[in-house]
Amino acid sequence: MISPAQLPPPAGPGDRVGVAALSGPVDPGRLETGLSALRRLGFEPVLADNLLSRHGLFAGCDADRLAAFHRLAADPNLRAILFARGGHGVLRLLPGLDWDLLARHPRAYMGYSDLTPFLLEVVRRLGLVAFHGPMVAADLARGMSPGDEASFLDALAGRYPAELPFTAVLRPGEARGPLLGGCLSLLTATLGTPWAPDLVGAVVFWEDINEPPYRIDRMLTHLGLSGNLANIAGMIVGHLGEPQEPGRDAVDWPSQIADSLARYSWPLAWGLESGHVPPNRTLPLGMMARLDAEAGRLVLGEG
Repeated sequence: MISPAQLPPPAGPGDRVGVAALSGPVDPGRLETGLSALRRLGFEPVLADNLLSRHGLFAGCDADRLAAFHRLAADPNLRAILFARGGHGVLRLLPGLDWDLLARHPRAYMGYSDLTPFLLEVVRRLGLVAFHGPMVAADLARGMSPGDEASFLDALAGRYPAELPFTAVLRPGEARGPLLGGCLSLLTATLGTPWAPDLVGAVVFWEDINEPPYRIDRMLTHLGLSGNLANIAGMIVGHLGEPQEPGRDAVDWPSQIADSLARYSWPLAWGLESGHVPPNRTLPLGMMARLDAEAGRLVLGEG
């Protein structure tokens, strides 16, 4: 069981923040639009050397992505490191990350999707809250709503407690524990490795994008067969979008998920506004959370 994490030092307008690329190649136009949005919010972005590199599927070869990230991480004047985009690539880099270097300069890290295993390792290894939230060449480039901007800024500033509503209760009850999770496909990708998350006692959040129902069911079944869901405190599901199956009716995701998880008794909620599609509220992974099914809200950082 992971202990609740501590908030990193706050970051806000006027601060220098790194922009890293550990995953897929970054579109130059989207990057520039996202950087402009970041500057508009008052931050001074400091760019990783590999942001415009391309090596096959990735923003540079493995060694170059790691080296560029470590150069950012070694800068003591960066108050946070954000990520340009997800995609694929972080799993290849996990064994090479310099956690001693990261521990010397505590700061906020924010991303989602492919960044899920990295963020959960920040919580586990550094004891720091890591933020599941907007990325520069994705959400900031697309344009964030006032609510998403406020959530982004409040998280970096450490303004907690906070409350987020959700849409539906699939199984009633109240759950308390550290908030852990992220992109479902990345949670399952780490099973059987040293980077598989310890979810015992956690309020587990997950989301994903464009996955057909059978794959969501298979991933949830995989997590269950691994033993990782037996002793969690509760679960809340974020955005899933619609699977890319032309001609098919819209999926009744709440019913599908309730059926996939029918063997468990912990509280289960649906419809938290966080994930690959807007609105994408920022979530503090590792922070104590309370899933209040009766009130239809997730309370973050209470007590």
